[in-house]
Amino acid sequence: MLRAALIRAATTNLTFRRAYPPKAAAAGAGVKVDKSFVDEDAVKLATHVCINAYTQGEEPGPKILPDSEYPEWLFKLDLRAPRELEDLDPDKDGWAYWRALRKRQIEQNQRIQKLKTRFLHLQNSPSMKKQ
Repeated sequence: MLRAALIRAATTNLTFRRAYPPKAAAAGAGVKVDKSFVDEDAVKLATHVCINAYTQGEEPGPKILPDSEYPEWLFKLDLRAPRELEDLDPDKDGWAYWRALRKRQIEQNQRIQKLKTRFLHLQNSPSMKKQ
């Protein structure tokens, strides 16, 4: 009994504090190297596909070929933004409609789950109980 009282009295005035290691100074802090590079050579931009600015050598990238050298399907690609679910028809648009519908269902379920976890403490409160 006396031992427990002494332990309790000794531990009541303790304050616990986390000790983090000191932050190391970053090497070269304050000196930023500008890695952005915009090539302004009009001839090179008009004749080559400049896909990698970090290549070593004379050739900047593959040359742009005439349209006859590329496959026909490349020019028929639909590059428009995807349409909204309300603009799609399941009979005409097929898989695009069902994909958009499934995407909307998943987003709705994620919103519901977020609300459930956010207000979890309210689910068992007396005001939320059904009468």
